[in-house]
Amino acid sequence: MTNDIFRLPSIGAGLTLTERVYVTIKKSILDLDLKPGSVLVEDDLARQLGTSKTPVRDALLALERDGLVVKIPYKGTYVADVSLKDAVEIFELRAVLEGLAGRLAARSFSLKELDEAEQLLDAADATRARGDFDAASRCGAEFHRAIHLRANNRRLLPILDQLDEQLERLRRMSDQVEGRLVKSSHEHRRVLVALRAGDPHQVEQAMRYHLESVVKDFTLSTADSQTPVAAVAPPLKELAA
Repeated sequence: MTNDIFRLPSIGAGLTLTERVYVTIKKSILDLDLKPGSVLVEDDLARQLGTSKTPVRDALLALERDGLVVKIPYKGTYVADVSLKDAVEIFELRAVLEGLAGRLAARSFSLKELDEAEQLLDAADATRARGDFDAASRCGAEFHRAIHLRANNRRLLPILDQLDEQLERLRRMSDQVEGRLVKSSHEHRRVLVALRAGDPHQVEQAMRYHLESVVKDFTLSTADSQTPVAAVAPPLKELAA
């Protein structure tokens, strides 16, 4: 069985073969190119990547340890689903930590950096208007990242970075919720207004409001569909024709 509807990108250099295979498949999972529930066939992946099955098998074992892949005896290996409980826990934790980052960063932005942050939000709106939701989502993520970096807390940043991998799939799923990117645009600009005012409390509250709004919409959309979160991105085997 193959996933001919999807083509993995070519692997780069600089790492061992197994590491390169791992990075390539992991990126495809986090980017939702390989969607929750997608079947992962060693022969198929090895053929697409131009490798033997051994580095693919080792990479899948590492991804299983990461919780991104599940192996079901006598059935096969699949991209792990994302439970609603997992999503809520991650977003709630992120709201607290990003609120803290915003409070710490509130007085660290120069006028030039604030203008650059606004340009990111303008770019997000422009790409969304063109229908490029992935680009809009990336601009929004860069806006968040700019705040993280200016929090100037060397212990907070690694924690946020660690959560980023778990958040990446959820961010892309939440951006598929109808109207969510428009809401995020307004909420991001509310954060920016607070940053321009240099008000730490306002920035923290605006950031927490934003992320709590995301998880609320995400939860409601999942409840309305009465299906698992993974149904937002159907398995590739169902898309193949």
